[in-house]
Amino acid sequence: MTDQGESRPLPQKGGLGRGIRRALWGGGTAVVATAVMIGITLPRDASGDDHSTTGGPAAAPGAPGQQGAGSGDVTENEAPEGAHQSGRGPLTKAEVDRAKSIALRRDALRSAQDVDGGRGPEYLDTDLAEPADATGARTDRARRVEVLFYDYGHDRLVKKTVDLASGTVERTDTATGLQPPPSNDETREAASLLIRDALGTGLRADFTAATKGGDLTSPDQLRLRGITFNTAEQSAPAGLAKCGRHRCVRLFTQVKDGPWIDTTHLVVDLSDRTVGRIH
Repeated sequence: MTDQGESRPLPQKGGLGRGIRRALWGGGTAVVATAVMIGITLPRDASGDDHSTTGGPAAAPGAPGQQGAGSGDVTENEAPEGAHQSGRGPLTKAEVDRAKSIALRRDALRSAQDVDGGRGPEYLDTDLAEPADATGARTDRARRVEVLFYDYGHDRLVKKTVDLASGTVERTDTATGLQPPPSNDETREAASLLIRDALGTGLRADFTAATKGGDLTSPDQLRLRGITFNTAEQSAPAGLAKCGRHRCVRLFTQVKDGPWIDTTHLVVDLSDRTVGRIH
């Protein structure tokens, strides 16, 4: 099937689909509030400061983290594998995979880039589209879903509204300055950049202290959570002024089976692949 959908800009305020409204919860949320929302208890003495010279952070229990903050390949309301769904029932993994496949058929997406600079946009999330009428009912019981991508080649959010029954894209919306929570891959890439950066010195030192001599070389050694950082909603120094137009991420980091290391004062700009400090 060909994409018959019309491409148009996403509205900056109001009129967003449920998936995008839900996705934007992290834009201007304070660190402590966000930590509560994702079940994290940060230790008071966790440092992660790049000037850290202490013998290491004291172990502090926290809720077990999970790598990444995105939804991966399924939505948070995923239905049982193989279940037949209709109307407003939760999306199955098969439906999510089909929606992504349909959304990526569009030739225009081939010029997009993912977080690693590869061909094609970075997949973020899939969710049911808003009902077509004000009553929340659709007489045709069509399964319409919204597939979110981030195009690093143009620093923009792309939403494809897909009709699963017909296998077509109904419409394409784009926006700049809208920053949904990062995907698992984006969170991992942000951690990788931080680990290698000079501002990651404190994180590496605290990891070594917490593991009694271990070297931090990979995000796989940490439990990670990521939230977006947008200067349209949060103040920041000049070095981070592009965040919001660029894709920027703050990280919650925990040594696996160990303490939290506070890195929330550091921001990774995934668009230009740099690291900056909030305070």
